[in-house]
Amino acid sequence: MNARSTNPSSTARLVALSAISLTSTAVCSRVQAEARAGMGERMGADGAVTILPVRGLPEVAPGDDLAALVAGAVALVDGDVVVVAQKVVSKAEGALVRVPEGEDRAAARARLVREQAVRVLVEAPWTVIVETRQGLVCAAAGIDASNVEPGVLALLPEDPDASAARLRAGLVARTGAAVAIVVTDTFGRPWRVGQTDVAIGAAGLPVIRDERGGRDRFGMALEVTEVALADEVAAAADLVRRKADGVPVVVVRGLAYAADEQARARDLQRSSATDLFPRGRGALADLLAAGPEAGPAEDGRRPDTADWVRAVAAAVRAGGDRVAVDLDGPGADGRTGAGASAMLAVESGAAADLVALGAATATLAAALADLGWASTWRAEGERRTRVIPSPGYG
Repeated sequence: MNARSTNPSSTARLVALSAISLTSTAVCSRVQAEARAGMGERMGADGAVTILPVRGLPEVAPGDDLAALVAGAVALVDGDVVVVAQKVVSKAEGALVRVPEGEDRAAARARLVREQAVRVLVEAPWTVIVETRQGLVCAAAGIDASNVEPGVLALLPEDPDASAARLRAGLVARTGAAVAIVVTDTFGRPWRVGQTDVAIGAAGLPVIRDERGGRDRFGMALEVTEVALADEVAAAADLVRRKADGVPVVVVRGLAYAADEQARARDLQRSSATDLFPRGRGALADLLAAGPEAGPAEDGRRPDTADWVRAVAAAVRAGGDRVAVDLDGPGADGRTGAGASAMLAVESGAAADLVALGAATATLAAALADLGWASTWRAEGERRTRVIPSPGYG
C-alpha cells in the first residue's frame, strides 16, 4: 500500500484529525537516493511529511489495551510512525504510585527519585539529574505529576523498548498496517533553555540514520554524521500538541525509512567510554576526554583502573613539562588497590614550578572526585606532593 493513499472509509475517520505538512528541502545523499530507489525506503511521493494529532482518545487507565484504543481512533497505513507519549504507556502498564496519606507529594517524589536512580549526576536546589534503571539520564528520574490524578505520580515504563514492541505488534495485528512506534518523554538539554521530546522507546524505526561514509554536496567525506532519527520524530510530533491538549498519540506519515526489526531507543544512549561528562559536572571535561576506545580494559583490570589512569593523565596535562608524576604501590603498574598513590614533583622552588605543582595536584584530586572517588593529599617537602585515593579505592 502506498504510504500516501487513503480510501473513502478511512477518509471519514480522518475528519477529526488536524494536520500540518512539513516539506523537506534537504538534498538527499547518494546513499539515501539509492535506498529510496531500490532498497525499500518509504516516503511520501512528493517528499512531504505529514504530522497528524490523534484526538478523542479516552483517559487511559491501568490495564487498558493501548493498541486497541489507538487502532480505533485513527486509520493507519503502511509506513506510519505512531508516536506515543510515555505518560499513557505508563498509565496502561500501571507504572503509577499513589502518594501515601500524610506524605507530601514533593517529598514522595524526591524519595521515588532515589529509588529509581542507579546514580545521581547532579543535585541542585531546584532539580536532581540521575541515571535511571532504564539507562536514561534525566531530571527527577522521569517521575512526573502532570496529567495524572491528584495524589498520583507516574514512573517511566520499566522497559520502554519492550513497550514499543508490544504496541507495534498490537497495532499490526489489529490494522494490518506495517507501522513503527516511538515512545517519547520530555527532556531538558545541557546548555540549552527549554525542553523537547526525545525517544525513550522504539520499534520498527531505525533510531539512527548513519550518513558516515557518504559525501556532502561538495564532495567532502561525512565522518561523524549520525542523525538521531527517532529523537527528531519525537520532537516533530510535539509540534501539533501541547501538554494540556490531551493528545498523547501523533502519527507521522510519509517519513522515509526502511523498517528495522532490531531497532531500540536504548541505542541512542551514549556509552560511558565516550561520555565526556560521566558524573555530570564536566569541570574537567577537556582533561578527562577519552576516545571511543577508552574504558575498562579486557585483561582483567577493574573499571576503576580506567578512572585512575584518566585522572593521572589529567594531572600530567595540567602540570605540563614542569611536573613529574610517579605512581607508587599497586598503582605503579596501572592497576589500583590499597596503597596506590601518586607522587608529583617539580625540580625547583621557583614560582612557576610551584604553581604548576599546585595545578597538577588540584587537578588530580578534582579529577578523582569528578570520576566518583574521594582522595587526600599531603605535601612532602617544598617541591613534592602525594595524592592518595580513599582506602576504599580499588
